[in-house]
Amino acid sequence: MRAPVPGTDPLVVVIVREAAIRSTLVARLAMSGANMCTAQQFDERHPASARGVAAMLITDREAIDAHPGGVAALLRDPQWSRIIVLTRDVPAQSEDPRLLYVDAGEAAAAMTCLLAGWRRED
Repeated sequence: MRAPVPGTDPLVVVIVREAAIRSTLVARLAMSGANMCTAQQFDERHPASARGVAAMLITDREAIDAHPGGVAALLRDPQWSRIIVLTRDVPAQSEDPRLLYVDAGEAAAAMTCLLAGWRRED
């Protein structure tokens, strides 16, 4: 997978089980200009995959727990440039810089800030 082209937003794929959080998150990120896509499964083909560009994944602990291989399997999947896991029990940090845990109750505000910061970095 190629990295996103500098100056353009990557595709943000949202796979979140809780409808209220998913809706709020998608609305906030779309209003901030993010390229959005929602999915039900991790193995669905995404527009970024078809173009050979890595996407950012926002998911939740419930979806990760239901996925064979869990977060380790997702980190091995080249279609994800970053993986953000929404959870109520946020671990201190991940050893992998592509993996970030965010409090589900603060997801929309946190992701809006993170996306803005990543835009400045890229």
